[in-house]
Amino acid sequence: MKKQSIVFALVAFFLSLAAQGIAQDNEFTVALTDPAKRGKIKVHLNSGSITLKGTARKDVLVKYKTEDDEEDKNNKTKDGLKRVSGGGVDLEASENDNYVTVKSNSWNKEVDLEIEVPVGFDVQAHTYNNGDLTLSNIQGELALTNYNGEITALNISGSVVATTYNGEIKLTFDKVKENTPMSFITYNGDIDVSFPSAVKGSMKLKTEQGDIYTDFDMKITSTGPKKTEDTKSGRYKIVIDDWKKGDINGGGPEITMKTNNGDVYIRKKG
Repeated sequence: MKKQSIVFALVAFFLSLAAQGIAQDNEFTVALTDPAKRGKIKVHLNSGSITLKGTARKDVLVKYKTEDDEEDKNNKTKDGLKRVSGGGVDLEASENDNYVTVKSNSWNKEVDLEIEVPVGFDVQAHTYNNGDLTLSNIQGELALTNYNGEITALNISGSVVATTYNGEIKLTFDKVKENTPMSFITYNGDIDVSFPSAVKGSMKLKTEQGDIYTDFDMKITSTGPKKTEDTKSGRYKIVIDDWKKGDINGGGPEITMKTNNGDVYIRKKG
């Protein structure tokens, strides 16, 4: 199979455009090897927000914004001099056989990304600081990780694994991929998920400080406390690891929802 790869060294690339007098629009497109086939994108930021939208396009559009853009827009001055530009942008994009990677390894400069992909795309996205993950209108397998921010995925058809440490998780499904386990875990924040009314799933639920709400017909059972042995001291200790379980529409793949500090909402999408 024919493969092609492209890498954008954006600092040099946009300096070159500036030298030619070409406007810098803070966006670029990444062509796919075979637009007729399914693709995947992996997005990584150390600092900043990621927004992904599924569209009818046949390539990938990447728009980016940095702190320097805001400072330029606000006409920042120093010692009576007008600020013309800041440092370069640490951002790379590559494509190989419909697998697109977009990443920034900068911890000091925040980069916000807004990316448009074909609707039928699998997504792996993670950011660490100063940002949220927001997705919409995507049909695929989504693996989403945040450390200090929210995760929102709306009008999704497929499966989602979402993990954040400080932030709410909010998901709405148009369609759920059959026979596929999913998990939604946060340490501080609510978990709010809307499923189609006909979804089948075996729910595994836990909140340390909060409540669980649902409008599905679901009988809840409790696993109760679990006794474990401390092998180092030879003593027994009781660990309270109380999960709530319940089946929706007769049960199905396991769907795990866990928060340490927040409520859990399981809704029928109306």
